[in-house]
Amino acid sequence: MPLLIKDLALHHWVDRTRTPPSETWSVRIPVVLTPVNTYPLPSAPQQDWTIDTGATGDAFAWRHHLEQAGLDPDVERVGTTFVRQYDGRRVAAPVCRANFWIVSNQANLRPLRLPLSRGIVYIDSRVRSPDPQLHRALIGMRLLIRAGLRVEIDCENRMVSIWTPNPSLGTTNP
Repeated sequence: MPLLIKDLALHHWVDRTRTPPSETWSVRIPVVLTPVNTYPLPSAPQQDWTIDTGATGDAFAWRHHLEQAGLDPDVERVGTTFVRQYDGRRVAAPVCRANFWIVSNQANLRPLRLPLSRGIVYIDSRVRSPDPQLHRALIGMRLLIRAGLRVEIDCENRMVSIWTPNPSLGTTNP
């Protein structure tokens, strides 16, 4: 299996709103979103998306993540689905079609497109100043499983590595 991401440091932050302050760690990886049937340009904006082993869907974001990637959620909207919030409530959320790419930290490897089933489910909120710790973009387990990725979290060294079953990684365009 080709190594896509090697020894990427885990994301770390301290929640100072708690008493005592609480350290938080998460697995964030570089992602690029593009319109369907397009390949990311070298200048495409990268975003850090969090792997969420508790998220059962493909991908979840907030409107600002899609807009920052250069997508128009109103134009690329392909319907609505229901998501279950942390408190158990089911809420309707729109779906935006897009291509979803993981950006390798290995020299000379092109981004790897992961196959979204319908698109990215998102919260259609125009938050003025989003909190990057609260308004995170999430990668769900369904997408990682569909792509056949191997994800290794090295908690002792606080790093993540990801392998792909795609033997042609970096050799061909989509």
